[in-house]
Amino acid sequence: IAAIMDFPVGTVRSRIFRAREAIDNKVQPLIQR
Repeated sequence: IAAIMDFPVGTVRSRIFRAREAIDNKVQPLIQR
């Protein structure tokens, strides 16, 4: 991904991490029912 988008690896990792966190926050209420 980093090679294609020409981003530093750290930026890509932090974005993926934040995206995962956002998804987890949205999914948590659905799981906890």
